[in-house]
Amino acid sequence: MKLTIVISTYNRTRDLGRALESVVRQTASPALWECVVVNNNSTDTTTADFAAFAAAHPDFRLRMVHEPKQGLSNARNCGVAAAQGEYIAIVDDDETLEALFVESYIAFFDA
Repeated sequence: MKLTIVISTYNRTRDLGRALESVVRQTASPALWECVVVNNNSTDTTTADFAAFAAAHPDFRLRMVHEPKQGLSNARNCGVAAAQGEYIAIVDDDETLEALFVESYIAFFDA
């Protein structure tokens, strides 16, 4: 696997949903990448909403890990530790990715 997209989130399930929609619209083969969402102690419906989204998109490697120590740096470090890709892209939960993001990212680092 070439790329892991790491998205850290805390109580922003609506934003996360938009970010994940852009993740699954990637043009690159799902075999080349995964997406790891780090739940940093959310108290909203983040866990359930992610589980439903992942179940609705079984052709993609989408997984959630939990980081109990609060803070963006802790969450990102947890995501990096969980990553299985050769490369790692850190994406915020309120960002949306262009459809060519993964393809371009891999091409850049493989050049």
